[in-house]
Amino acid sequence: MFISRNSSPASNASRRLVGAGVLAILLLGMVGCGPVQSTSRISDAKVAFERARVAEAHNKAPFEYYSAQYYLHKANEEWGYSDFEAAYDYATRAEEDAREATIKAKEDPWPGSPVDEARQREALEKADMKAGPGPTGF
Repeated sequence: MFISRNSSPASNASRRLVGAGVLAILLLGMVGCGPVQSTSRISDAKVAFERARVAEAHNKAPFEYYSAQYYLHKANEEWGYSDFEAAYDYATRAEEDAREATIKAKEDPWPGSPVDEARQREALEKADMKAGPGPTGF
């Protein structure tokens, strides 16, 4: 700060006090962002993971499901060490994998699923219709 010749010591002190107050508010605001963002992201990842569990993704999309589980575990671990940036990144990855597992579990037919069995029945029925009646005269 520049001090002019006409300024009094009281006005200089008040300027410094205001400047220090603004700086303190900015620093406190920056300190609070990491835990809030990572906690929110971990919460979102837990919800996505629970949806994958309900959709039985552990059987239907095991890679994505267990990947989400381990990334979520790692996010919680890093959060516990106050490494909020890493926790945010791991939670983001966990949420992505959990959502992918849910989608695969709901849409992709796995061997033996009702969708897979219905498709196989349709294919057999179409093949029978195209073949027509069997040989006659026996």
